[in-house]
Amino acid sequence: MDDRGEQDEPTQTTADGLMRLARSVVELLGEQAIDSRLGTKLLKRLDKEAKLVAEHGPEVLSKAQKRSLREVLEALEHALHQADANTLVSANARLRSTDETTGKKAKPKA
Repeated sequence: MDDRGEQDEPTQTTADGLMRLARSVVELLGEQAIDSRLGTKLLKRLDKEAKLVAEHGPEVLSKAQKRSLREVLEALEHALHQADANTLVSANARLRSTDETTGKKAKPKA
């Protein structure tokens, strides 16, 4: 779907609905129930939808609602960074474990 045409269309999505969905994604990331790649795709879509809601939503958003929406999307972005960091830490631990069991030693840094 063309983004420009989509941005001109009214949406029935509410700011509250977007915030609830973003919080659910944060929770699912924390439970490791979804992959961070899916979370990233959802964040991109939620960002687009938030712009639509602000411009063409079923309600006029107050400054407080806009701020709350922005904050929950930022919390989702932070959760994605944390999930990626946790994945890297786990992968590093697995590599170290593999190295220890095979007797390989890490090369000293120069």
